[in-house]
Amino acid sequence: MKVVKREIATEQSDAGKRLSALSMYSDPPDKQISITEFEEYAFDRLRLLTTIETSRAKGLKGKQLEDVIRAARDRFMPLSLTGLAKDYYSHFILRLAYCRSEDLRRWFLQNEVELFKWRFVNNPPEELNAWLARNGLRYEAISREEASELQEKLQEMARCRAAWYKEDAVSSEDRREHYKVPFEEVIDLIRQRRVFVRAGFAYVPQTDLVSIVATRVRAHLSKQLSMHARAWPALREEEQERLAGFLESLATQYIGTDDYSDAKAGSKASVADLPMLAKRSMPLCMSNMHTKLVETHHLKHKARNQFGLFLKGIGLTVEESYQVWRSNFTKDPAMNAEKWQKEYAYGIRYNYGLEGKRTNWTPHSCQRIIMEPGTNAASGEHHGCPFKTFDEVQLRAQLQQMGVAGTEANFILDKARGQHYQVACGKYFEAKHKGTTLIETEISGISHPNQYFEKSNEFYEKQTGTSSEIKAESSSAVPAAEAMATS
Repeated sequence: MKVVKREIATEQSDAGKRLSALSMYSDPPDKQISITEFEEYAFDRLRLLTTIETSRAKGLKGKQLEDVIRAARDRFMPLSLTGLAKDYYSHFILRLAYCRSEDLRRWFLQNEVELFKWRFVNNPPEELNAWLARNGLRYEAISREEASELQEKLQEMARCRAAWYKEDAVSSEDRREHYKVPFEEVIDLIRQRRVFVRAGFAYVPQTDLVSIVATRVRAHLSKQLSMHARAWPALREEEQERLAGFLESLATQYIGTDDYSDAKAGSKASVADLPMLAKRSMPLCMSNMHTKLVETHHLKHKARNQFGLFLKGIGLTVEESYQVWRSNFTKDPAMNAEKWQKEYAYGIRYNYGLEGKRTNWTPHSCQRIIMEPGTNAASGEHHGCPFKTFDEVQLRAQLQQMGVAGTEANFILDKARGQHYQVACGKYFEAKHKGTTLIETEISGISHPNQYFEKSNEFYEKQTGTSSEIKAESSSAVPAAEAMATS
Protein backbone atom coordinates (compact mmCIF):
# COMPACT_ATOMS: atom_id res chain seq x y z
CA MET A 1 0.00 0.00 0.00
CA LYS A 2 1.52 3.29 -1.07
CA VAL A 3 0.41 5.29 1.93
CA VAL A 4 1.59 2.78 4.46
CA LYS A 5 4.94 2.33 2.74
CA ARG A 6 5.44 6.08 2.58
CA GLU A 7 4.55 6.49 6.27
CA ILE A 8 6.78 3.60 7.29
CA ALA A 9 9.69 4.94 5.28
CA THR A 10 9.48 8.36 6.94
CA GLU A 11 9.22 6.78 10.39
CA GLN A 12 12.50 4.86 10.09
CA SER A 13 15.66 6.45 11.36
CA ASP A 14 18.72 6.09 9.18
CA ALA A 15 20.82 4.64 11.98
CA GLY A 16 18.67 2.16 13.84
CA LYS A 17 15.83 1.66 11.38
CA ARG A 18 13.52 2.56 14.25
CA LEU A 19 9.83 2.19 13.45
CA SER A 20 7.07 4.46 14.69
CA ALA A 21 3.30 4.31 14.24
CA LEU A 22 2.91 8.05 14.91
CA SER A 23 0.64 9.34 12.17
CA MET A 24 -2.03 11.92 11.33
CA TYR A 25 -3.74 9.34 9.05
CA SER A 26 -4.21 11.97 6.35
CA ASP A 27 -4.40 9.71 3.29
CA PRO A 28 -6.53 6.54 3.14
CA PRO A 29 -4.95 3.21 2.09
CA ASP A 30 -5.31 2.36 -1.59
CA LYS A 31 -4.63 -1.36 -1.83
CA GLN A 32 -7.05 -4.22 -1.45
CA ILE A 33 -7.19 -6.56 1.54
CA SER A 34 -9.34 -9.64 2.05
CA ILE A 35 -12.61 -9.58 3.98
CA THR A 36 -10.96 -11.77 6.61
CA GLU A 37 -8.12 -9.27 7.07
CA PHE A 38 -10.62 -6.41 7.08
CA GLU A 39 -12.50 -7.94 10.01
CA GLU A 40 -9.37 -9.08 11.86
CA TYR A 41 -7.78 -5.62 11.65
CA ALA A 42 -10.99 -3.96 12.85
CA PHE A 43 -11.36 -6.27 15.85
CA ASP A 44 -7.72 -5.87 16.89
CA ARG A 45 -7.88 -2.08 16.85
CA LEU A 46 -11.19 -2.17 18.69
CA ARG A 47 -9.56 -4.36 21.35
CA LEU A 48 -6.67 -1.91 21.65
CA LEU A 49 -8.93 1.14 21.98
CA THR A 50 -11.25 -0.67 24.40
CA THR A 51 -8.28 -1.53 26.61
CA ILE A 52 -7.30 2.15 26.66
CA GLU A 53 -10.85 3.28 27.44
CA THR A 54 -11.33 0.79 30.26
CA SER A 55 -7.91 1.51 31.78
CA ARG A 56 -8.66 5.23 31.90
CA ALA A 57 -12.08 4.51 33.39
CA LYS A 58 -10.39 2.49 36.13
CA GLY A 59 -8.33 5.56 36.96
CA LEU A 60 -4.96 4.34 35.73
CA LYS A 61 -2.49 7.16 35.10
CA GLY A 62 1.18 7.74 34.44
CA LYS A 63 3.37 4.67 34.20
CA GLN A 64 0.51 2.27 34.99
CA LEU A 65 -1.50 3.50 32.02
CA GLU A 66 1.57 3.56 29.79
CA ASP A 67 2.39 -0.05 30.66
CA VAL A 68 -1.14 -1.21 29.87
CA ILE A 69 -1.15 0.59 26.51
CA ARG A 70 2.27 -0.81 25.62
CA ALA A 71 1.17 -4.37 26.42
CA ALA A 72 -2.01 -3.97 24.35
CA ARG A 73 -0.05 -2.37 21.49
CA ASP A 74 2.44 -5.24 21.47
CA ARG A 75 -0.42 -7.74 21.43
CA PHE A 76 -2.72 -6.18 18.83
CA MET A 77 -0.60 -3.72 16.80
CA PRO A 78 3.03 -4.81 17.16
CA LEU A 79 5.72 -2.37 16.06
CA SER A 80 6.72 -4.14 12.85
CA LEU A 81 6.17 -3.55 9.15
CA THR A 82 3.16 -5.84 9.23
CA GLY A 83 1.91 -4.23 12.43
CA LEU A 84 2.20 -0.74 10.95
CA ALA A 85 0.19 -1.77 7.91
CA LYS A 86 -2.47 -3.24 10.19
CA ASP A 87 -2.46 -0.04 12.23
CA TYR A 88 -3.04 2.14 9.18
CA TYR A 89 -5.78 0.00 7.67
CA SER A 90 -7.57 -0.55 10.98
CA HIS A 91 -7.71 3.16 11.81
CA PHE A 92 -9.63 3.88 8.61
CA ILE A 93 -11.90 0.86 9.08
CA LEU A 94 -12.93 2.08 12.51
CA ARG A 95 -13.42 5.58 11.14
CA LEU A 96 -16.14 4.16 8.91
CA ALA A 97 -17.69 2.21 11.76
CA TYR A 98 -17.61 5.09 14.26
CA CYS A 99 -18.52 8.07 12.07
CA ARG A 100 -22.26 7.43 12.14
CA SER A 101 -23.31 9.16 15.38
CA GLU A 102 -22.05 11.78 17.79
CA ASP A 103 -21.60 9.26 20.61
CA LEU A 104 -19.59 6.89 18.42
CA ARG A 105 -17.41 9.73 17.11
CA ARG A 106 -16.75 10.95 20.64
CA TRP A 107 -15.67 7.48 21.82
CA PHE A 108 -13.40 6.97 18.83
CA LEU A 109 -11.78 10.39 19.12
CA GLN A 110 -11.16 10.13 22.84
CA ASN A 111 -9.34 6.82 22.62
CA GLU A 112 -7.50 7.46 19.36
CA VAL A 113 -6.11 10.69 20.82
CA GLU A 114 -5.06 8.87 23.98
CA LEU A 115 -3.23 6.31 21.84
CA PHE A 116 -1.59 9.14 19.88
CA LYS A 117 -0.43 10.83 23.10
CA TRP A 118 1.19 7.61 24.28
CA ARG A 119 2.98 7.19 20.97
CA PHE A 120 4.05 10.83 20.91
CA VAL A 121 5.73 10.87 24.33
CA ASN A 122 7.47 7.57 23.60
CA ASN A 123 9.31 8.83 20.52
CA PRO A 124 12.80 10.44 20.70
CA PRO A 125 12.86 14.28 20.46
CA GLU A 126 14.74 14.33 17.15
CA GLU A 127 12.12 12.09 15.51
CA LEU A 128 9.33 14.17 17.01
CA ASN A 129 10.78 17.35 15.61
CA ALA A 130 11.01 15.79 12.15
CA TRP A 131 7.45 14.47 12.43
CA LEU A 132 6.12 17.88 13.51
CA ALA A 133 7.85 19.59 10.59
CA ARG A 134 6.48 17.05 8.09
CA ASN A 135 2.96 17.67 9.33
CA GLY A 136 3.20 21.47 9.34
CA LEU A 137 3.09 21.73 13.15
CA ARG A 138 5.69 24.41 13.72
CA TYR A 139 5.94 25.36 17.36
CA GLU A 140 8.89 27.62 18.11
CA ALA A 141 10.59 28.09 21.45
CA ILE A 142 10.39 31.53 23.07
CA SER A 143 13.36 33.83 22.60
CA ARG A 144 16.19 34.06 25.11
CA GLU A 145 15.12 37.60 25.95
CA GLU A 146 11.56 36.55 26.78
CA ALA A 147 12.81 33.50 28.69
CA SER A 148 15.03 35.76 30.78
CA GLU A 149 12.16 38.20 31.41
CA LEU A 150 9.82 35.42 32.57
CA GLN A 151 12.44 33.25 34.29
CA GLU A 152 11.04 33.79 37.79
CA LYS A 153 7.45 33.13 36.71
CA LEU A 154 8.36 29.99 34.77
CA GLN A 155 10.43 28.61 37.68
CA GLU A 156 7.59 29.30 40.10
CA MET A 157 5.16 27.50 37.80
CA ALA A 158 7.54 24.53 37.58
CA ARG A 159 7.83 24.29 41.38
CA CYS A 160 4.05 24.44 41.79
CA ARG A 161 3.59 21.76 39.15
CA ALA A 162 6.17 19.49 40.77
CA ALA A 163 4.59 19.88 44.22
CA TRP A 164 0.99 19.51 43.07
CA TYR A 165 1.53 16.53 40.76
CA LYS A 166 4.33 14.95 42.80
CA GLU A 167 6.67 15.26 39.84
CA ASP A 168 10.44 15.37 40.12
CA ALA A 169 11.54 18.95 40.67
CA VAL A 170 13.95 20.08 37.99
CA SER A 171 16.60 22.49 39.19
CA SER A 172 17.43 23.43 35.61
CA GLU A 173 13.84 24.35 34.79
CA ASP A 174 14.99 27.76 33.58
CA ARG A 175 16.99 26.03 30.84
CA ARG A 176 14.06 23.90 29.65
CA GLU A 177 12.52 24.97 26.35
CA HIS A 178 9.16 26.72 26.53
CA TYR A 179 6.71 27.27 23.70
CA LYS A 180 4.43 30.28 23.43
CA VAL A 181 1.05 29.24 22.07
CA PRO A 182 -2.49 30.69 22.00
CA PHE A 183 -4.17 29.69 25.26
CA GLU A 184 -7.21 28.14 23.51
CA GLU A 185 -4.98 25.37 22.12
CA VAL A 186 -4.08 24.11 25.61
CA ILE A 187 -7.29 24.43 27.60
CA ASP A 188 -6.64 21.09 29.30
CA LEU A 189 -3.24 22.26 30.58
CA ILE A 190 -4.76 25.49 31.87
CA ARG A 191 -7.51 23.51 33.57
CA GLN A 192 -4.83 21.44 35.31
CA ARG A 193 -2.84 24.60 36.21
CA ARG A 194 0.26 23.28 34.48
CA VAL A 195 1.22 26.40 32.49
CA PHE A 196 1.85 30.10 32.95
CA VAL A 197 -0.62 32.31 31.03
CA ARG A 198 -0.07 35.95 30.01
CA ALA A 199 -1.75 38.21 27.47
CA GLY A 200 -3.68 35.40 25.80
CA PHE A 201 -0.70 33.07 25.47
CA ALA A 202 0.29 29.97 27.41
CA TYR A 203 3.97 29.23 28.04
CA VAL A 204 4.23 25.48 27.66
CA PRO A 205 7.31 23.45 28.67
CA GLN A 206 8.61 20.96 26.16
CA THR A 207 7.38 18.06 28.28
CA ASP A 208 3.77 19.20 27.80
CA LEU A 209 4.02 19.79 24.07
CA VAL A 210 1.99 16.62 23.54
CA SER A 211 -1.13 18.42 24.75
CA ILE A 212 -0.88 21.03 22.00
CA VAL A 213 -0.19 18.50 19.28
CA ALA A 214 -2.99 16.21 20.50
CA THR A 215 -5.44 19.10 20.25
CA ARG A 216 -4.49 19.58 16.60
CA VAL A 217 -4.72 15.85 15.94
CA ARG A 218 -8.18 15.73 17.56
CA ALA A 219 -9.37 18.62 15.38
CA HIS A 220 -8.00 16.92 12.27
CA LEU A 221 -9.63 13.57 13.07
CA SER A 222 -12.90 15.24 14.04
CA LYS A 223 -13.06 16.95 10.67
CA GLN A 224 -12.29 13.67 8.89
CA LEU A 225 -15.04 11.85 10.83
CA SER A 226 -17.56 14.53 9.86
CA MET A 227 -16.64 14.06 6.20
CA HIS A 228 -17.01 10.28 6.57
CA ALA A 229 -20.43 10.75 8.22
CA ARG A 230 -21.68 12.75 5.23
CA ALA A 231 -20.34 10.12 2.83
CA TRP A 232 -21.65 7.15 4.83
CA PRO A 233 -25.17 6.86 3.29
CA ALA A 234 -23.74 6.49 -0.22
CA LEU A 235 -21.07 4.06 0.97
CA ARG A 236 -23.65 2.04 2.88
CA GLU A 237 -25.72 1.68 -0.27
CA GLU A 238 -22.67 0.65 -2.29
CA GLU A 239 -21.47 -1.90 0.29
CA GLN A 240 -24.89 -3.17 1.35
CA GLU A 241 -24.07 -6.80 0.61
CA ARG A 242 -20.44 -6.89 1.76
CA LEU A 243 -19.30 -4.52 4.49
CA ALA A 244 -22.17 -2.30 5.61
CA GLY A 245 -23.63 -4.85 8.03
CA PHE A 246 -20.27 -5.58 9.62
CA LEU A 247 -19.40 -1.89 10.02
CA GLU A 248 -22.79 -1.02 11.49
CA SER A 249 -22.57 -3.81 14.06
CA LEU A 250 -18.89 -3.36 14.95
CA ALA A 251 -19.51 -0.93 17.82
CA THR A 252 -21.73 -3.49 19.56
CA GLN A 253 -19.67 -6.58 18.79
CA TYR A 254 -18.38 -8.79 21.60
CA ILE A 255 -14.59 -8.79 21.16
CA GLY A 256 -13.69 -11.38 23.77
CA THR A 257 -12.38 -14.81 22.90
CA ASP A 258 -14.98 -16.95 24.68
CA ASP A 259 -18.05 -18.22 22.85
CA TYR A 260 -21.16 -18.13 25.03
CA SER A 261 -23.52 -19.77 22.56
CA ASP A 262 -23.76 -22.71 24.93
CA ALA A 263 -22.89 -23.29 28.56
CA LYS A 264 -19.40 -24.56 29.24
CA ALA A 265 -19.00 -28.13 30.39
CA GLY A 266 -19.67 -28.46 34.11
CA SER A 267 -21.49 -25.14 34.55
CA LYS A 268 -24.97 -25.91 33.22
CA ALA A 269 -27.82 -24.31 35.16
CA SER A 270 -31.31 -25.70 35.56
CA VAL A 271 -34.76 -24.17 35.98
CA ALA A 272 -34.75 -24.96 39.71
CA ASP A 273 -31.56 -22.91 40.15
CA LEU A 274 -32.80 -19.66 38.64
CA PRO A 275 -34.19 -17.91 41.77
CA MET A 276 -30.95 -18.59 43.64
CA LEU A 277 -28.73 -17.72 40.67
CA ALA A 278 -30.58 -14.46 40.03
CA LYS A 279 -29.48 -13.27 43.47
CA ARG A 280 -26.05 -14.89 43.49
CA SER A 281 -24.51 -15.15 40.04
CA MET A 282 -26.43 -13.13 37.48
CA PRO A 283 -25.26 -9.63 36.49
CA LEU A 284 -27.59 -6.80 37.45
CA CYS A 285 -29.14 -6.57 33.98
CA MET A 286 -30.22 -10.23 33.92
CA SER A 287 -31.18 -10.25 37.59
CA ASN A 288 -33.41 -7.24 36.93
CA MET A 289 -35.15 -8.90 33.98
CA HIS A 290 -35.64 -12.11 35.97
CA THR A 291 -37.20 -10.12 38.82
CA LYS A 292 -39.56 -8.29 36.46
CA LEU A 293 -40.54 -11.56 34.78
CA VAL A 294 -41.48 -13.09 38.15
CA GLU A 295 -43.26 -9.93 39.36
CA THR A 296 -45.22 -8.97 36.24
CA HIS A 297 -45.47 -12.37 34.49
CA HIS A 298 -44.40 -10.70 31.26
CA LEU A 299 -41.42 -9.21 29.43
CA LYS A 300 -41.54 -7.32 26.14
CA HIS A 301 -39.73 -8.44 23.02
CA LYS A 302 -36.27 -6.90 23.57
CA ALA A 303 -36.09 -8.12 27.16
CA ARG A 304 -37.30 -11.58 26.13
CA ASN A 305 -34.57 -11.69 23.51
CA GLN A 306 -31.76 -10.54 25.84
CA PHE A 307 -32.79 -12.66 28.82
CA GLY A 308 -33.76 -15.68 26.70
CA LEU A 309 -30.38 -15.84 24.98
CA PHE A 310 -28.66 -15.42 28.35
CA LEU A 311 -30.59 -18.42 29.68
CA LYS A 312 -29.57 -20.37 26.60
CA GLY A 313 -25.94 -19.43 27.26
CA ILE A 314 -26.03 -20.67 30.87
CA GLY A 315 -27.24 -24.05 29.71
CA LEU A 316 -31.02 -24.14 29.67
CA THR A 317 -32.35 -26.40 26.92
CA VAL A 318 -35.16 -25.27 24.66
CA GLU A 319 -37.58 -27.40 26.70
CA GLU A 320 -36.38 -25.77 29.95
CA SER A 321 -36.75 -22.33 28.40
CA TYR A 322 -40.31 -23.25 27.43
CA GLN A 323 -40.91 -24.13 31.07
CA VAL A 324 -39.51 -20.83 32.40
CA TRP A 325 -41.43 -18.59 30.04
CA ARG A 326 -44.67 -20.56 29.99
CA SER A 327 -44.87 -20.96 33.78
CA ASN A 328 -44.41 -17.23 34.34
CA PHE A 329 -46.52 -15.89 31.46
CA THR A 330 -49.51 -18.15 32.21
CA LYS A 331 -49.73 -16.78 35.77
CA ASP A 332 -51.28 -13.74 34.12
CA PRO A 333 -55.07 -14.37 34.09
CA ALA A 334 -55.25 -13.02 30.53
CA MET A 335 -52.73 -15.61 29.26
CA ASN A 336 -53.50 -19.30 28.88
CA ALA A 337 -51.23 -22.07 27.63
CA GLU A 338 -52.79 -22.09 24.15
CA LYS A 339 -52.34 -18.33 23.71
CA TRP A 340 -48.77 -18.53 24.99
CA GLN A 341 -47.96 -21.34 22.55
CA LYS A 342 -49.42 -19.37 19.65
CA GLU A 343 -47.77 -16.00 20.41
CA TYR A 344 -44.47 -16.74 22.15
CA ALA A 345 -43.19 -20.28 21.56
CA TYR A 346 -41.87 -19.40 18.10
CA GLY A 347 -39.48 -16.78 19.55
CA ILE A 348 -37.90 -19.33 21.88
CA ARG A 349 -37.39 -21.85 19.08
CA TYR A 350 -35.95 -19.05 16.93
CA ASN A 351 -33.31 -18.22 19.57
CA TYR A 352 -32.24 -21.86 19.59
CA GLY A 353 -31.89 -21.99 15.80
CA LEU A 354 -35.01 -24.12 15.29
CA GLU A 355 -36.96 -21.56 13.25
CA GLY A 356 -36.35 -18.83 10.68
CA LYS A 357 -32.73 -18.67 9.55
CA ARG A 358 -31.93 -21.59 11.89
CA THR A 359 -28.94 -19.70 13.22
CA ASN A 360 -27.37 -20.63 16.54
CA TRP A 361 -27.81 -17.14 18.00
CA THR A 362 -25.33 -16.05 20.63
CA PRO A 363 -26.19 -14.17 23.85
CA HIS A 364 -25.84 -10.41 23.64
CA SER A 365 -22.58 -8.78 24.73
CA CYS A 366 -22.47 -5.90 27.21
CA GLN A 367 -21.75 -3.42 24.44
CA ARG A 368 -24.77 -4.53 22.44
CA ILE A 369 -27.00 -4.34 25.50
CA ILE A 370 -25.65 -0.89 26.38
CA MET A 371 -26.27 0.38 22.85
CA GLU A 372 -29.83 -1.00 22.73
CA PRO A 373 -32.21 1.99 22.53
CA GLY A 374 -35.70 2.39 23.90
CA THR A 375 -35.50 1.25 27.53
CA ASN A 376 -38.43 2.67 29.51
CA ALA A 377 -39.45 0.89 32.70
CA ALA A 378 -42.58 3.05 33.00
CA SER A 379 -43.92 1.50 29.80
CA GLY A 380 -42.83 -2.02 30.74
CA GLU A 381 -39.46 -2.02 28.95
CA HIS A 382 -36.92 -3.71 31.23
CA HIS A 383 -34.11 -4.59 28.84
CA GLY A 384 -30.77 -2.81 28.70
CA CYS A 385 -27.96 -2.08 31.15
CA PRO A 386 -29.21 -0.80 34.55
CA PHE A 387 -25.98 1.14 35.06
CA LYS A 388 -27.02 3.19 32.02
CA THR A 389 -30.82 3.17 32.15
CA PHE A 390 -31.48 3.60 35.89
CA ASP A 391 -31.39 7.09 37.35
CA GLU A 392 -29.08 7.60 40.34
CA VAL A 393 -31.79 7.19 43.00
CA GLN A 394 -33.11 4.03 41.36
CA LEU A 395 -29.63 2.55 40.91
CA ARG A 396 -28.62 3.26 44.50
CA ALA A 397 -31.82 1.63 45.76
CA GLN A 398 -31.24 -1.40 43.53
CA LEU A 399 -27.65 -1.76 44.73
CA GLN A 400 -28.76 -1.53 48.34
CA GLN A 401 -31.38 -4.19 47.71
CA MET A 402 -28.65 -6.46 46.31
CA GLY A 403 -26.45 -5.89 49.38
CA VAL A 404 -24.08 -3.29 47.87
CA ALA A 405 -23.66 -0.05 49.80
CA GLY A 406 -21.10 2.40 51.16
CA THR A 407 -17.93 3.21 49.23
CA GLU A 408 -18.55 0.38 46.76
CA ALA A 409 -21.94 1.79 45.81
CA ASN A 410 -20.46 5.28 45.54
CA PHE A 411 -17.72 3.99 43.21
CA ILE A 412 -20.32 2.24 41.02
CA LEU A 413 -22.51 5.33 40.88
CA ASP A 414 -19.52 7.49 39.98
CA LYS A 415 -18.55 5.18 37.10
CA ALA A 416 -22.15 5.01 35.88
CA ARG A 417 -22.27 8.82 35.95
CA GLY A 418 -19.14 8.88 33.78
CA GLN A 419 -20.69 6.37 31.33
CA HIS A 420 -18.17 3.66 32.26
CA TYR A 421 -20.88 1.06 32.62
CA GLN A 422 -18.73 -2.07 32.24
CA VAL A 423 -16.28 -0.88 34.89
CA ALA A 424 -19.27 -0.21 37.16
CA CYS A 425 -20.42 -3.78 36.53
CA GLY A 426 -16.93 -5.06 37.35
CA LYS A 427 -17.06 -3.26 40.69
CA TYR A 428 -20.55 -4.68 41.29
CA PHE A 429 -19.06 -8.13 40.74
CA GLU A 430 -16.34 -7.41 43.31
CA ALA A 431 -18.90 -6.19 45.82
CA LYS A 432 -20.94 -9.37 45.40
CA HIS A 433 -17.90 -11.65 45.42
CA LYS A 434 -15.72 -10.49 48.30
CA GLY A 435 -12.01 -10.98 47.77
CA THR A 436 -12.07 -10.73 43.97
CA THR A 437 -10.27 -7.98 42.07
CA LEU A 438 -11.95 -8.26 38.70
CA ILE A 439 -11.57 -4.65 37.58
CA GLU A 440 -7.94 -4.50 38.73
CA THR A 441 -6.85 -7.36 36.48
CA GLU A 442 -6.36 -7.82 32.77
CA ILE A 443 -10.05 -8.69 32.52
CA SER A 444 -10.67 -4.93 32.82
CA GLY A 445 -14.28 -5.19 33.91
CA ILE A 446 -17.25 -7.07 32.48
CA SER A 447 -17.69 -7.40 28.73
CA HIS A 448 -20.44 -10.05 28.60
CA PRO A 449 -23.28 -11.07 30.97
CA ASN A 450 -22.35 -14.72 30.52
CA GLN A 451 -18.74 -13.86 31.41
CA TYR A 452 -20.06 -12.44 34.71
CA PHE A 453 -22.01 -15.66 35.30
CA GLU A 454 -19.01 -17.83 34.48
CA LYS A 455 -16.67 -15.88 36.79
CA SER A 456 -19.24 -16.08 39.57
CA ASN A 457 -19.42 -19.86 39.21
CA GLU A 458 -15.62 -20.06 39.37
CA PHE A 459 -15.67 -17.96 42.54
CA TYR A 460 -18.15 -20.23 44.30
CA GLU A 461 -16.34 -23.33 43.10
CA LYS A 462 -13.19 -22.08 44.85
CA GLN A 463 -15.18 -21.07 47.92
CA THR A 464 -16.85 -24.47 48.35
CA GLY A 465 -14.17 -26.68 46.84
CA THR A 466 -16.83 -28.51 44.84
CA SER A 467 -17.41 -29.03 41.14
CA SER A 468 -18.57 -26.04 39.14
CA GLU A 469 -21.60 -28.11 38.13
CA ILE A 470 -24.51 -26.13 39.54
CA LYS A 471 -26.73 -28.29 41.70
CA ALA A 472 -30.38 -27.55 42.32
CA GLU A 473 -30.53 -25.95 45.74
CA SER A 474 -33.34 -25.54 48.20
CA SER A 475 -34.61 -22.13 49.18
CA SER A 476 -32.48 -22.30 52.32
CA ALA A 477 -29.39 -22.10 50.11
CA VAL A 478 -30.21 -18.56 49.00
CA PRO A 479 -29.44 -16.84 52.33
CA ALA A 480 -26.26 -18.86 52.60
CA ALA A 481 -25.13 -17.82 49.13
CA GLU A 482 -25.97 -14.20 49.88
CA ALA A 483 -24.08 -14.36 53.14
CA MET A 484 -21.05 -15.74 51.30
CA ALA A 485 -21.24 -12.92 48.76
CA THR A 486 -21.53 -10.12 51.34
CA SER A 487 -19.50 -11.37 54.30
